[in-house]
Amino acid sequence: MQELITILESLFDETIIGSDVNIVKHLFYYLKADNREFEFIYEEDNLVAAVEEIEAHTVTLMIPDLVEKGSRRARVRFEVMNINYQFEVVILDIQKDQIVIKTPTELQSYQLRTNKRIPVDDLFMNFIILFRSLSGGSREVGKNLYAESRFPHLMKEVRKDRPDSKLINIMLTEAIERISKDYEIHFYKEDEKLNEFEDFIKKTILRTGKTIYIPDCNRITSYINEPKDDVLFNYYSEHKEMAKELGDEFALDFFESMRKHESRNFYVSYIITPIRLYEDVVGYIKVYSTAMERFTISQNQAIYIFELAEIISYVFTKIAIQYGSYETMQSTTKVVDISLDGLLFEIYDKRLFHYLKRHNIIKMFIPLNKERTMILRGEIIRFLDKGDHYHLGVNYFSSAPDDMLFLESYLFEKSMKILSE
Repeated sequence: MQELITILESLFDETIIGSDVNIVKHLFYYLKADNREFEFIYEEDNLVAAVEEIEAHTVTLMIPDLVEKGSRRARVRFEVMNINYQFEVVILDIQKDQIVIKTPTELQSYQLRTNKRIPVDDLFMNFIILFRSLSGGSREVGKNLYAESRFPHLMKEVRKDRPDSKLINIMLTEAIERISKDYEIHFYKEDEKLNEFEDFIKKTILRTGKTIYIPDCNRITSYINEPKDDVLFNYYSEHKEMAKELGDEFALDFFESMRKHESRNFYVSYIITPIRLYEDVVGYIKVYSTAMERFTISQNQAIYIFELAEIISYVFTKIAIQYGSYETMQSTTKVVDISLDGLLFEIYDKRLFHYLKRHNIIKMFIPLNKERTMILRGEIIRFLDKGDHYHLGVNYFSSAPDDMLFLESYLFEKSMKILSE
């Protein structure tokens, strides 16, 4: 042992006695070799990371959705060979989608899985997503509670296992009409005929997914001045890009022509906010005020419409996932392995795979036999891209009465009466 310690100390600057730096580096090499995605918890954000490069004292991670918030500490969490690991890491550098962390020198937290995962090839499941927050992931304190309090009846329907789409549509229109009787709920079509400005708006929304809010159609500044809001935007970025490419005069003339066109249609103010299916923009809600009504849509009213569209996008996706899970169960929700703690299931839809990274709380319906369908709730904690399909690992956190007893009996038979390791 002393000889081994001496050799390791010659390879690493860190003191090996009392530490596990060599084991930790091998864990990161394993994650890189297996192209494994794992959890990266940065402040309140639960992100997905992958190992890009391993150096002597650092590890470079690829994290697509990282937004720097000033903190220089984070946690990583992953599972290797039936053991769950968790580390607190020091962030050394952040550059766009890449982040450099100092290699942990100790195994800070690890837990052996007590219940063996049993491979299965004849077990399938249905599932639905459960509401956690408007944006998914961890709850944004204040914002989601405020939004839910503004739409109590709508949220009650949204939380049901099977939301009624017709009732949702009625609630949607009633909520919009509290702001204005002039509105459009539009879903894009490939061959639809649009004028120059409608086509520009469509391309802008499809490309950026942002909400357009014009508080005063009589002022060009409402269109092109830099917005001061986190969720409500105008055409500031588009004007800037157009001016850079085609010149200031051309850009100003274009948006002035747009303003005049909308004024001729008697617009006073409007908001256009996208409707999404999964993360894809499929349409929009447009609410506007006209000269005949003689009122302006305020910023608070615009945010109300934005929040409404977020809820509608969520429930539309929930219904789509439910329909896809139930109607194509045999090909989309095959259970790969299962234990008393969790399971691994397989899907083929890339959009669904990425959507579940944020909306990762699900309710599962697993028919063990003709007489018994288990109902389990769980959190997806593993996301594995297998190329032409995807594996997702779930940990249970609640179940219907007696379901664990039926699952234990099922696993007992499947594993030839061996349940633990």
